[in-house]
Amino acid sequence: MATTVMVNEEERTKIHASQFSLACGGLGLVFAGIGCFLSPGTPSGPGYLLGALGFMLIAVAIIAHVEHLSRRLGRPAVVFAIVSAVLLAVDNVPMALEPSRTADSGWIDYWNYVLAAAALCAAASVALAAMRKEARLVAHLAQGNSGAYAAEDFHTTVHASFFSLVTGALGFLLMAIGSLILIGGGGPAARLGWILQTISWVLIAVAIIAHLGHLSRSVGRLALVLAVIGLILNALATLPACIDPSGAGPIGPEVQWIAWGIADILGGISAALVAVSRRAQDAGRAVA
Repeated sequence: MATTVMVNEEERTKIHASQFSLACGGLGLVFAGIGCFLSPGTPSGPGYLLGALGFMLIAVAIIAHVEHLSRRLGRPAVVFAIVSAVLLAVDNVPMALEPSRTADSGWIDYWNYVLAAAALCAAASVALAAMRKEARLVAHLAQGNSGAYAAEDFHTTVHASFFSLVTGALGFLLMAIGSLILIGGGGPAARLGWILQTISWVLIAVAIIAHLGHLSRSVGRLALVLAVIGLILNALATLPACIDPSGAGPIGPEVQWIAWGIADILGGISAALVAVSRRAQDAGRAVA
C-alpha cells in the first residue's frame, strides 16, 4: 500500500507560472481586448493585428509554462491548448492584412471555420486532461491506496474535478458547433448557432466557478472573480445575436465587440493580479 505524505499549505498555494508566462498571457489578453475596441463599426486592420498579436502572446505564455503543465495535464493536452491559441491568432491575420475582407462572406466563413477548429482543440485539451485524471486515479487505486495522493504525485495531479473538466470541454465543443452552424450565414439555424455560442461561454464560466475553491488558494479570489465576470460578459455579448441574428436590431454587433474587449481586458487584469501574488510569494520565500 502506498504511503500517504501530507503536502504543506505553502506548496498547495504556490503559483508555478513564471512572471514571463503571466506577463505574456496578461499582455496578450490586453492586446486582444484593445483590438476588439478598435474593431466595432468599421473594419480596423490595427484592431485585427492586435488580436493576432494578443493570441500569439497567449500561445507563448502556455509554451513558457509547458513543462509544469505537461507534468500535470499531459503533453497532448498542452499541445492542443497551444494550437488553439495559435489558430485564434491565425484567424485574425487575413483581416489585419486587408480589413475589407470582413465584408466578404468567404472570409467570414474562413473566420468561423478557424474559430471552430480552435474551439475543438480547446475541447480536446480539456477532455485529454480529464482522461489523464481518470487514468491516474484508476492506477492510484489499483495500488491499494484509498485515494490520498503522495507528495510526489501532487505536482502531476489534475486537481480540477471531473464536473469542471467535462463542463469546460462541453462548453468548447458547443462553441465549435455554433461556429460551424454560422458558416454561410447560418440561414434559419443562425439563431441556434448564436444560442450555442452563448451557452458555451456560460458552461466555461461554470467550469471555472466549480474549481474556484482550489484556484483561489493560489491565484487569489479577486483574480478569479474578474476572470469569471469576463466569461459571463462573453456570454452576454452574444445574446443580442440570439434575439436578432441579422444584427439589425437596436443592439448591433458593435456592442458585441465592446463586450468582448472588456472581457479580454478583465482577463488581462486577472493575470496581472496573479503575477503580483507570484511576486509576493517569491518575496516571502526569500525572506524566509
